[in-house]
Amino acid sequence: MTVAASSDLELRCRLCGDTTEFRYRGLEEWAVTGELAPSSHEVGVHGDLYVCRRCGTVQPGELPPQEVMSARYAETDDERYLDEEPGRRRTAGRLLDLIERRFAIGRLLDVGCGHGLLMDEARRRGWRVTGLELSRSSAAHARRLGLDIREQAIEEAGFPPKSFDAVVAVDLIEHLHQPRDFVRRCAELLVPGGALLIATPDPESPLARVFGRRWWGYIPSHLHLLPRRMLRELLQAEGLLLADDVPMVRDFSFGYWLAGFAGRARWAAVAVHRIQRSRRSERSLSVSLGDERVVVAQRPKLLAPAKPLAHRADQKPTVYAVLPAYRAAATLSEVARQLPGAAVNRAIVVDDASPDSTTEVAVENGFEVIRHPANRGYGANQKTCYVHALRSGADVVVMVHADNQYDPRLVPEMIEPIIKGRADVVIGSRMLDDRAIIGGMPRWKWIGNKLLTWIENQGFRRQYSEYHTGYRAFSADFLRSVAFLRNSDAFVFDQEIFAQATARHALVEEVAIPTRYFLEASSVSFKESVRYGLRTLVLLGRFRAHDAGLVRWPLLGAPAFELGAR
Repeated sequence: MTVAASSDLELRCRLCGDTTEFRYRGLEEWAVTGELAPSSHEVGVHGDLYVCRRCGTVQPGELPPQEVMSARYAETDDERYLDEEPGRRRTAGRLLDLIERRFAIGRLLDVGCGHGLLMDEARRRGWRVTGLELSRSSAAHARRLGLDIREQAIEEAGFPPKSFDAVVAVDLIEHLHQPRDFVRRCAELLVPGGALLIATPDPESPLARVFGRRWWGYIPSHLHLLPRRMLRELLQAEGLLLADDVPMVRDFSFGYWLAGFAGRARWAAVAVHRIQRSRRSERSLSVSLGDERVVVAQRPKLLAPAKPLAHRADQKPTVYAVLPAYRAAATLSEVARQLPGAAVNRAIVVDDASPDSTTEVAVENGFEVIRHPANRGYGANQKTCYVHALRSGADVVVMVHADNQYDPRLVPEMIEPIIKGRADVVIGSRMLDDRAIIGGMPRWKWIGNKLLTWIENQGFRRQYSEYHTGYRAFSADFLRSVAFLRNSDAFVFDQEIFAQATARHALVEEVAIPTRYFLEASSVSFKESVRYGLRTLVLLGRFRAHDAGLVRWPLLGAPAFELGAR
């Protein structure tokens, strides 16, 4: 079978559906002649490569049929792989450490387990392990280690949902025809609270850019190379919570590293080969080249209260109150007392790994709770709030702060413009009646708020009274239309979603809200406020450059993945 060169194709990205542009010329019969063994990284053996303009995924113009690739993988015999076994085991141990820092040992599935080295290391630590591997020779070696191996793809294995506490996919997702289907299947196999670890090359890394078409990631078995940002977006779109995102550190002999470098930097090949012949080449070296990422994500575990606070009788439109929370144990009881449960169908707190009893207090007061496995920031918390609401069928989403800075009793007023069809976005403004200072806002914050709002009105060509409040409501249709998963994990998320609303010509309405300032609710320091202001100015510059057609800002593009109800 031949897969031809395809530089004249008008290719749509297979991951997100957007247009692509041609990047590198390849070989005509790359799918037949290219070596698929994990230890093989021959330069230039790949098809014509395209990059998606929206999501950045690098992919060949045409893919060989999945059954053809599966058959070739089954025949693959990688004799050189075990030459570096000690280093590969140390690398596996490092990956297991990353999982075990936040998750308990239990049942582990290794998808594309190869020779079973990671599984063997996991078993020694107490994990109950199962592996999937298509290569007959690699699977045979793993069985000789006494491991449970199945020569099947994950969609063929027939595991029931919630079968594993951890799923590991190292150097795998880039080989797949359908990466999103794979992530979805992994999420289904995890117990609530379980961990998914994915390690994959990053085609947007500095090293990939420097080496260009000679980068080791461009090989015939790599069908979809996802940039780090897109892998994160994909995992979150499938409802998973990000726990860790770190560079991959690999252990190989000095000689192995040198051989890889010589294959890509031909000018250094002679000197490298001399070093390889010396005994120094046998020494082990732990290195991160920065062009591979390891991302650990968690399937959320929803904690349900004995008596839910939310009890809205009308089922349509479905209204969700979402509360990003951090260190909110002291204020959540009062928020619950004031929140009109009859106005919302569900009330959900997302606890950003608070060190206090935020989660317990929230459940006691009738909130459903999702807890982040690691502290990730205010913007990241909003992402979880909105993704969970959209995937659960919300029509309207109102954000109420768990620190009681904004009056929960105003939820009916916040959602009314959306329910009545007057607005896509509703902003609670402390400046409409300008009683912020009376409400306790420090004068320096009032001045900064007024100044930055004036600047943003010039930049966005709008006339709002305030941009810097966290009391907001959105229609589900609006949230689905913007790429909020690409926004910052920090406070500037609020301004980025304003930029997205402006670019989408969304209908925005303001509602006057009182100002509440007290220690628990107003902890943003002067330094953090300055950083937030500077980031807002940079954001305005990017928005205007995008609006003028000078640059393409991915934040203002369409989302890569649909966030519909499950």
